[in-house]
Amino acid sequence: MDERKKDEKNICCTLCGKSDKLPEYEPEIHRFRNDQGDAEITSYKVFPGIELKVYSVHMGSFFFGKEGKGDFMEIHHCREGRMEQEVADGSAYIMPEDLSVTVRKQLFCRYSFPLSHYHGISVCIDINAAPECLSCFLDDVNVRPRELAKRLCGKGSCFIIRSQDYIGHIFSELYSVPESYKKGYYKVKILELLLVLGSIEPGGNSASAISLSKMQSDLAKKAAVYLSENLDRQITVAELSDRFHVSQTHLQNAFKGVYGVPVSSYIRVLKMQSAALQLIHTDTAVLDIAAKFGYSNAGKFASAFQRIMGETPGEYRKMHGSSGWQ
Repeated sequence: MDERKKDEKNICCTLCGKSDKLPEYEPEIHRFRNDQGDAEITSYKVFPGIELKVYSVHMGSFFFGKEGKGDFMEIHHCREGRMEQEVADGSAYIMPEDLSVTVRKQLFCRYSFPLSHYHGISVCIDINAAPECLSCFLDDVNVRPRELAKRLCGKGSCFIIRSQDYIGHIFSELYSVPESYKKGYYKVKILELLLVLGSIEPGGNSASAISLSKMQSDLAKKAAVYLSENLDRQITVAELSDRFHVSQTHLQNAFKGVYGVPVSSYIRVLKMQSAALQLIHTDTAVLDIAAKFGYSNAGKFASAFQRIMGETPGEYRKMHGSSGWQ
């Protein structure tokens, strides 16, 4: 029996539940925490060499992944927030309902989230460990991870699809799967996702069109650091442009390219994120935290906080406080 037939037999047995080498389906939970915030990644082994990961991030960046080199393809879908993706000579950013496909030689890398807030799902494929064919038992279906990675990303490292209904439909169902049939459902949805991606023309890649140069992204990040160091002051775009010796238009474009919002909106988000850190790292009263960021009314602070962070201050402290972390 040649290698391809062995491979196809193994994957069919896996899908039918007859293999002695079934992947483990109990999720692995990875937690990260520093003085910026916290993050949690729940990882499910769905097929051999293929994992589905659910991200809940409230920090700027962290390093994650297994050590060692190989050939890897990672598909990210952003539900909330913003993720930075490396492209040639710069960076691209995926935002809500965007999808990215990246290929690289190692899994361990730095994950960056400009808004320090991100929820999404990724499908990570170890191309050398995953079955060559995932669809051998379905007529007229061709799902081959290695060929998909090569076709979409070619000589580059990133392929991005901006918000599309057909992508949103696939992932919307992955965010709320009942435990009773989660294992099988993940298999079906990953096959569906790879089948759909296999029908997309490589010319639809928007990564290069929306990427920023390293100089632009560095400018935006320096401006953000300056804002974070001066939360007690009202910083204007004019002040920032003078400080970094660029035009206001150039600064605004670079800043929005990285963070997705104007400077003024980012300042509001930054204040709420800073307040969130105080909620989980200290026992300071909510009213005192509100006052520190310019709110004399606890109700208005709670409304602003929930609008940006998705939870009330009390809920956020309860869910993300130190008692829930190792």
